[in-house]
Amino acid sequence: MKRLWIIVCLFTLTAVGFAQDATPEPDSIADPMPLVDEGEYDIINVLLIGVANENLQRPGLADSLMVVSINRDLGLVSVLSLPRDLWVYVDGHGMSKLNTAHFYGEADSDPDITGVTLLKQTILYNFGIEIDYYARINFLGLKSIINTLGGVWITVDCTLQDWKIIDPYGNIHDEENWELFTLQAGVRLLDGETALWYARSRRTSSDLDRSRRQQDILRAIWRTFQRHELLTDLPTLFQQFSEAVDTDMTPDVLFSLAPLSLSTSTGDVNYLRMRVHHEIENAFSEGEGRAIFEMNRDEMATLIQNLVLPRSNSQLATTHPTVAVVNATGTQIIDWALIAVHRLELEGFNAFILDEPTNFRNWNHIIDYTGDDKGNPIGTIQRTLRVTDDGVSVEPDPDRDYDYKVYIGINYGQFMCTRPIMPPVPIDEDGDVIAESSSG
Repeated sequence: MKRLWIIVCLFTLTAVGFAQDATPEPDSIADPMPLVDEGEYDIINVLLIGVANENLQRPGLADSLMVVSINRDLGLVSVLSLPRDLWVYVDGHGMSKLNTAHFYGEADSDPDITGVTLLKQTILYNFGIEIDYYARINFLGLKSIINTLGGVWITVDCTLQDWKIIDPYGNIHDEENWELFTLQAGVRLLDGETALWYARSRRTSSDLDRSRRQQDILRAIWRTFQRHELLTDLPTLFQQFSEAVDTDMTPDVLFSLAPLSLSTSTGDVNYLRMRVHHEIENAFSEGEGRAIFEMNRDEMATLIQNLVLPRSNSQLATTHPTVAVVNATGTQIIDWALIAVHRLELEGFNAFILDEPTNFRNWNHIIDYTGDDKGNPIGTIQRTLRVTDDGVSVEPDPDRDYDYKVYIGINYGQFMCTRPIMPPVPIDEDGDVIAESSSG
C-alpha cells in the first residue's frame, strides 16, 4: 500500500495539450538562473511529466510539467506547475517554449540525449532547480490509473464546457464523434477519459487555469489513496501502475518517502502557480509572433526559492491556518461546503468540514478566532469565498480548536467561480449549441 500510494501520488500527472509547431526562433538568451539554495536539508525534487501522445516510445511535447519538492528533514511538500508556453533557453535549440524540450530530446540522434535529460537541463538553466528524479506518463497511462481506482472525485468550482470525444476508440477526425460537453460545478466522480478532458480543457479557460486543474487531479488521486488504506489486490495494481509510468525512482527511494507521504494530507501541501504580472508576462515570440510567457527573473527566483525552501526559519515553522467549514445551505444535497474546503486548500489553508447544527444562511460568513491585526490571512479567505467585511466576525479565542470558521450559505453557488472562466453556451439534449433567436 505504501509503495503504491507514493507511486500514484507522484506519478499521476495529466498529459495535456495538442501538438504544435516546435520550430525554435532566434532570440536573446539570458544567463543561467542561479542555483536555488537548499540549505543543509535533505531535499529531493521530482519532475512530473505529462506527454501529449499515447505512446512513450514516440517523441511528444511535454505539455504538463510539475515539480514536486520534498523536504524529508522538515516534512514539507510543495508542488509547482510549469506553464508549457514559458519562453526558455533549450540547449542546442535556442529560445523556445518549455514543452518543446522533451520533443527535441526524444528526436535527437545522440543516444545520450533524451527528452528527460534535455528537460532536466532546461529546468536547471532557466530555474536553477536540480531535478533528482522524474516520472513520466501519457494519455493512456493516466486513464488506466484513474479507471483502476474506480474514478476520482473532483470538486468543480467553475462550470467548464469544451469538445469531448464520444468514442475514444473511434475516429478522432470524425466530427460526428465529438460533442460539446458541459461539466457543471459540484463534486463530480470522473472516469479516466473525463478526468483527462478536465485536465486538458482550455476552450473556456486558459493554460494557467489548466495548470491548476492538473493539480486538482493530483490532489484527487492523493485523497483517494488516503481514503482506501487497504487494497485488495496490491500486486496487480502495482504492476499495472508500473507499466503505465516511466520513472527512474528506485524502490529504496519510494520506501524512504512512505512515512512522509502517509502522514501528509492534501491540505498540508504548498501549491504554487505562476501569475501574470508577477513571475510571468504575456508576450509574443520574435519572428512568428506566437503567444508566450516571458519570465520576470527576480520574481521567478523568489517563487522557486519558496518552492524548495522558505528563506526564514519563521516561515519554516509556520503551519497552515486551520479553517472549519460548516454547511449552512439548509440542504445536504449540494456540495458547496466541500468545494469551499478544497478551494481554501489551494490558498494555503488546512480546511475541513465541521458537522455542526446551524441555522440556514443566505450568505457566507466568517468568524475569526485569531484576532490578529498583523499578517492575518483572513483577506485571502474573503477573496476566495467572496465575503465582504460585513460578513466577518472577530471573536478572539486563545483556546481555539481552529483559527477560522466559515458558514457556507445557499447563495455561494451563484458566485463560487472566482477564476477567469468564460460562461458555457446553452446546448440542447443532443449537445448542440442553441442558436440565439434574432429580434429583427
